[in-house]
Amino acid sequence: MESNAHIVEYWKTQPEVLEACLKNSLPLTENFVKLYKEVSPTHLYLVGSGTSLNAEETAVSFMKEMLDIDVISMPSSYVHNIRGERPLLVFLSQGGSSTNTLKAMEEMAAYPYITVTGEETCEIAARSPHHMIIGCGEEPVGPKTVGYTASVMILYLMAMEAARAVGIIGEERYAAVRAGLLAGISHMRYNMEAISGWAADHKEKLKEIEKYIFIGHGTGAAALKEGCLKVLETIKYPAFSYEFEEYLHGPILAVDDHTGAFLFLSGKLGERERFKRLAECQSKYSEYTYLITDEEGDSDEKTLRIRKTGAMYTEVFEIVVIPQYLAAVVQGYLGIVDGSPLYDEYTALCPTKYRNGK
Repeated sequence: MESNAHIVEYWKTQPEVLEACLKNSLPLTENFVKLYKEVSPTHLYLVGSGTSLNAEETAVSFMKEMLDIDVISMPSSYVHNIRGERPLLVFLSQGGSSTNTLKAMEEMAAYPYITVTGEETCEIAARSPHHMIIGCGEEPVGPKTVGYTASVMILYLMAMEAARAVGIIGEERYAAVRAGLLAGISHMRYNMEAISGWAADHKEKLKEIEKYIFIGHGTGAAALKEGCLKVLETIKYPAFSYEFEEYLHGPILAVDDHTGAFLFLSGKLGERERFKRLAECQSKYSEYTYLITDEEGDSDEKTLRIRKTGAMYTEVFEIVVIPQYLAAVVQGYLGIVDGSPLYDEYTALCPTKYRNGK
């Protein structure tokens, strides 16, 4: 096995962790639901940094739909313009020691808020009047894969349980969303097997890529932003993600003959053909252009076939596992070691974690 096998093994645990979160949604979200009912917020603000912020940006649209209020994501380093008669803030941090998040909590102490962390005992939890856990536990590897998907799931569950508790959604809608999440997790398992086999078949070509671009749609595009972060953390190559139409407005010019472009076919019928035409056109400029699709039928050997429910809120679980896996295995293919002297030196001078996470 490659030297990064520990990352891959941890990556594989995501479906079971998500299922456990869903099964325990009531006790996990109890503190949030209680606070939500007390505040009856007009606006909900999600605050975090890094992978936590990526999870919040991914969850925003679903939370708006469930709660029927404005939901806004903000980086911990720039929390501003808190609006509404009754705002409620959520501070999310997997490790529970982000210096930016701790600072934001101090600055926003006048507003009601709750913290959400991966571990029960941490600096952020210790300073918070209201706290809950994500349900992913401590992450034993650097690249946060389980932490990301579990963070998205807990945000989904917070919105879903609060909406049910205050009567915004009924039992039928509640049951349908839970069923959709279970289907998305099932597809996640299938897609993990699919990318594992596909990457093995394309190992030599993947070793030649020097720049990564991930193209998606809607919530899927938000999830691919997190995929870029995993590539940067492991392979240490430039990585970018774009929503499909935004990609066509300039970023497409960055394609060269060493660009690995992964196009996640849109669920919108009107855009499917445009995605395919883009893949066909771009293949002329980079042989490392790959289409990821849930469509049945004939396809070439470069195409990766996956499964999706068709619901935007499950797409994050169904597709983020693909760049996560590529980041891990290509690191092994190229023999790239974990960590960076530059990162270590800089974080020692300017810590991003309270007491450097110790």
